[in-house]
Amino acid sequence: MATETVDGYVIDVGCVRKNARDELLEKARTHSRECALMGHCVESGYGIVTDDDRLTILDSEATPKIVNIVEESDTEEGIRLRVQREEQDGSMETTSIEEIS
Repeated sequence: MATETVDGYVIDVGCVRKNARDELLEKARTHSRECALMGHCVESGYGIVTDDDRLTILDSEATPKIVNIVEESDTEEGIRLRVQREEQDGSMETTSIEEIS
């Protein structure tokens, strides 16, 4: 069974879609807690942008976990998360999420 750990900045899929790909890492580094918690942003789901500019879109099951972490975070911009994922039935599913500094 394949597993992976992804460390990076959380950004909602709505913001991923509205920003140019070559600007995505900088946008994720400054992505606000407030934006991440807006209704339409929550509904769009989330991704993680790594420091080496890789984008990983997370499964929908990760959304409520991310919302809880973002709500509890004291960080206003550029919330960094460590996401553990494992392959289940041919797709990668989130197994744990934690905020990192």
